[in-house]
Amino acid sequence: MKTKLINCLIIFIIIQSCGFNTSPEDYFDTTTLNTNLLTNFGSKDFEHFNNLKLQNGLYTENEEGEWVAQNKLVPHLQTYVIPSLEKKIKEIKDLRPTASTEAMINASLLLHEFTLEKYQLDYLHIAQLIDNQTNSKVITAAIFNLEHSHAEKFWELHKKLTDVALPYAKANNIEVTRY
Repeated sequence: MKTKLINCLIIFIIIQSCGFNTSPEDYFDTTTLNTNLLTNFGSKDFEHFNNLKLQNGLYTENEEGEWVAQNKLVPHLQTYVIPSLEKKIKEIKDLRPTASTEAMINASLLLHEFTLEKYQLDYLHIAQLIDNQTNSKVITAAIFNLEHSHAEKFWELHKKLTDVALPYAKANNIEVTRY
């Protein structure tokens, strides 16, 4: 009986240690690497979405789980952009913080959660204006208001993340290329 208990304990310890070894690269990649996808915050994002629309590159997921090209921004945000950001936040939350990664994880969560909130509120509102072909002056004013009200906070959060992530990458010999 004791032998079975000891064997079970050893197996449990092995599984625990193997299952939760996250490399420094994984921490950096999950928290920081793709934040460049967020850096078009505001008017640049809407320019990008407009270009996608012109190229028939706005997609939505249909009932069968297939991605279908369409020309509306709201469904694209609701079924593609926002769920991708929610998935990224879950991946960040699933990381096990360590003494050297906790600040980076927290900074990344703040940036991603802030961005998600803006997508769910401001971006969807502006997307609806675009989809309804509202007067361009109204759309431009809404985008200006988004940037005027939230861009500074976005860049502050982005800087806080890079201020902890870049030294972490350097300390762990992770090569980082910045554009």
